[in-house]
Parts: sequence; structure tokens; C-alpha cells
Amino acid sequence: MTREEFATHACEQVLRFTRVNKWDDLSEELKVQLGFNMGAMALGLSLSKEDGFLALSNARQGRIAMGEFREHVRSVILSHKIVVDEAKVARPF
Repeated sequence: MTREEFATHACEQVLRFTRVNKWDDLSEELKVQLGFNMGAMALGLSLSKEDGFLALSNARQGRIAMGEFREHVRSVILSHKIVVDEAKVARPF
């Protein structure tokens, strides 16, 4: 898997796991997976702290709604011209 494929996969997973209404709707396992994939996305796209972990932290702490965080992530993905597979994003978890 190339670095670009890894970053794309991470983006898809972050979008997938942020379909919930709030952070606490995720199991502990999925919270860890979301954090890991957000880190992989941040590294792969060279995101700033604000676009990466601070945004995730704000969603985790309820400062922003999960939907708002998801839209932030989607805008970051689009700004980097990453094409995600919506079928992968829509998979159940």
C-alpha cells in the first residue's frame, strides 16, 4: 500500500466512524480506531494541529457536534483533492 493509498484509506475510515451523532455513540474500540485513522490522515496529508487533532479533540469533548467535525474532515479531504470511495465510507461498523 502506498502512502497515498494509506492516507485515502484513513480518510475513508474517519468519515465512516464520524457518521454517529456524538462521540459517546462510538464503542471504545471505534474511538481508538477513529483516533488512529485521524492520526494517519493528519500525517498523510501533513495537516496542521488545528485541522487534525484539535478538531478531533473538540468533537470528543462536545465543543463541536460530530456532524460539524465530519464536515470539517470532508472539507479538508476535498481541499487535498483526495477521492474517497463512498461505498467504503457507508459500510456498517
